[in-house]
Amino acid sequence: ILAMVAALGTGAAEAQTKTTPIVGTVSSVTDTELDLAKADGTVVPVGLTDKTRFSVVSALSIDDIQPNSYVGVGAMTGADGTNTAIEVTVFPDSARGVGEGHHPMRGPPGTTMTNAAVKSVAVRARPMSTNAAVAASTEVAGARQLTLAYAGGTQTIIVPDNVPVVTTATADRKALAPGVHVIVSGERGADGAIAAARISVGANGSVPPI
Repeated sequence: ILAMVAALGTGAAEAQTKTTPIVGTVSSVTDTELDLAKADGTVVPVGLTDKTRFSVVSALSIDDIQPNSYVGVGAMTGADGTNTAIEVTVFPDSARGVGEGHHPMRGPPGTTMTNAAVKSVAVRARPMSTNAAVAASTEVAGARQLTLAYAGGTQTIIVPDNVPVVTTATADRKALAPGVHVIVSGERGADGAIAAARISVGANGSVPPI
């Protein structure tokens, strides 16, 4: 989902500011507004417009990441330079090329986003060692080592087998209903009101990863 948020345009008016994605459950919804209940119990009103885009997020298996898949990988770069994934979005073919490239993301130092084609996938097994420091390295059982290729470069990223892997499909306002889990990205106007630019809805009651 980070991959989709990163691909949004940045040309907002001066009176508007981007908001951090808001995670919550739909409390109520009308044609023009939804009330979003956050985990801390607060309810945030979010405006819906004709420009609001909707998508449904479905869980995949790590085995669904295949050579030539077009993916968005949120990752953290460790002190040793290793990129370790925190989330993977496998895009449908219709979205191939969206947000292509590698760049830093807002978040803890070392957070990056890479939208690119998968050049190769390799399984990394845990090394045989009694050294606790080595055993706790990024070489975990079942992890995948992805080589991602985009215009102007490549990145190697380790994907642990417990990292969320999802795909998205275009949806519409009908996907919103009380009780569904969503992530809202949008802009806050001068009056403090939030207008949704994109809403990601978890499929089948699931909670979409950020």
